[in-house]
Amino acid sequence: MEELISKTTLSRLPAAIREFDEIGQRIYVLLRIRKRPYEIATQLSIELQQAEDIIDKVRHALIRAGQIDLIEAPHFVSIHSEDDEMPEYPLASADMDIDKRLIIKEFVIHLKEAVSSLKPYQSRLLRLRYGQQLSAKDIVGFSRKIGMELIPGKTLNQINEQAVFYELNIALKEVLKRLKARYNKELPMGMENLKYIFEEIGL
Repeated sequence: MEELISKTTLSRLPAAIREFDEIGQRIYVLLRIRKRPYEIATQLSIELQQAEDIIDKVRHALIRAGQIDLIEAPHFVSIHSEDDEMPEYPLASADMDIDKRLIIKEFVIHLKEAVSSLKPYQSRLLRLRYGQQLSAKDIVGFSRKIGMELIPGKTLNQINEQAVFYELNIALKEVLKRLKARYNKELPMGMENLKYIFEEIGL
């Protein structure tokens, strides 16, 4: 790992990040300059999974502090049901009522927690698909290139696009199930809505 963060940089870290250890703080700095997880892992000489886990914690801390814009550009999220009359709420709208902004902020937090609570390989697949914006074909290529069996029970040669789509669908269903449990089954959304949200806000 490179030299420690300078005192000047440390003094400028947001309060939510100062509580992290050296690696967490360095990851925040790298996220500020839009480094991707695999680039961060390489630069800090740590495993990709470790980098992704810490990135999740950094993002969660910033979301809770209302400072996620420090590492991500503003996004617009449409949260609606199959009912065309259901309103759409833009996440980054300055004109939105504070109550609605808080509701959406809470939803995004629950969404991230639902993903983090999945089986590690499911979270990894979702991050590759929606965080890194990789297609199923790209995910297969990535798996073979780094020699990682992304799907339990399948060898590198057995992992194909169909297998990736199948596992992604299962993971999405699990996320939706956990979100509905969080909202006592009152969450008015389906799989297509969830995919749309992931496409817009990433992971």
